[in-house]
Amino acid sequence: MRQQSAAPELLLESTCPDGSLAWVSRLAKPMYDTLKALCLNRHRERGFTETILLPAFQLLQYEAATVDEKFRKEHGLDSSTTPAYATNYVILNTIRLMERHVGLGVELGLYPNWYDLSTALWYRDFLLSALINVKGSIERERTQRREMDLRIKMEQEEERKAKDQQQQQQSKKKGKTKKGKKQKQITSLPTPDSTPVLPVEVSVKPTEEDFEDRLDYTSLLLHRNLCRGLVRYIAALCQAKLLRDPPASITMFTTHQKRFEKRFEAFSTLPQPPSLSYEDYMRGSDFSAVQKKDLLASATDCFRSGKGVVDWLLDVVVLENCDESNINGTEKRKDDDLYISIRREEIMALAKVCVTNSLFLHKLASATANAGSKNSKVSLEFKAHKQYCTLSYT
Repeated sequence: MRQQSAAPELLLESTCPDGSLAWVSRLAKPMYDTLKALCLNRHRERGFTETILLPAFQLLQYEAATVDEKFRKEHGLDSSTTPAYATNYVILNTIRLMERHVGLGVELGLYPNWYDLSTALWYRDFLLSALINVKGSIERERTQRREMDLRIKMEQEEERKAKDQQQQQQSKKKGKTKKGKKQKQITSLPTPDSTPVLPVEVSVKPTEEDFEDRLDYTSLLLHRNLCRGLVRYIAALCQAKLLRDPPASITMFTTHQKRFEKRFEAFSTLPQPPSLSYEDYMRGSDFSAVQKKDLLASATDCFRSGKGVVDWLLDVVVLENCDESNINGTEKRKDDDLYISIRREEIMALAKVCVTNSLFLHKLASATANAGSKNSKVSLEFKAHKQYCTLSYT
């Protein structure tokens, strides 16, 4: 918890005055259940998340807010400048559950058509953005605290050395006369104004845990680029009249709004992040005011940025047979490392998604410029990756 949310040690002490660690004990069971859910198959994991995990984290968010409020009152901290450590930790894990829940829905085929898939990818883009923002704020807080702790430690070391040096100078004058001793003391002892305190430059060295967090943060950026690029790719295909409109039969006994609400009903009871409505989706996915050329360029930039992230990941996640003596734990990791958030196999699969969609986007842009895309067909496939599709244009 201290690594992921930059929580100080005083937080745990202030929330548990009787020494029982009540809130941490309350937190342990849902966190254990998140690990247990990974042992289930995809169908059972998704149901377990809806019925057990998300309601548990809903209660944890309220309890975490109480913990942060009590911590601020005990230490006289300002709520506007003091981060909500416990709340940030719970929200961080809540968003992870939500994002995985949507991804599993795509993998299980619950969004088979382009109009359903666009909804899921748009919502997942929002969740990934929220997760990246929370992790970024936590990382800045952790870096600032470590720099402050290091600066205080260096200043204390400087004061100790100056005190020891002053004591050594005074001990050398004991064998001399009082008059000479007094004169030398007056001339040798520095005045407060004669030794100005210089600012201490601090540079915190990254640790292995910092590299793991950076790797996780970078993989989240890759997933967000893919979601955002696919949403805009689908919108560009709709503008080119290459995708069929949703059939009227799907709204014979319901509406598009009801279908949207039912798909994400499990998120509606969570305090944070706020649940998105169908109106939010309609506003966020409306590209009618964007020109076709600009929309294609925007989608291409997303996949190009994703390919750049893939190249960095392949550089730092090395093969298993690589010599361990040449690997620095703060710069690179082997593919079989237990503590990394993404493997080379998945990175290569995501690279295929980026490259394939970029190629067909280039083909679509050329056909649109030449006005030759009316008789073309689009196929949606999940061969490269189970959660991210490739839209083939022929």
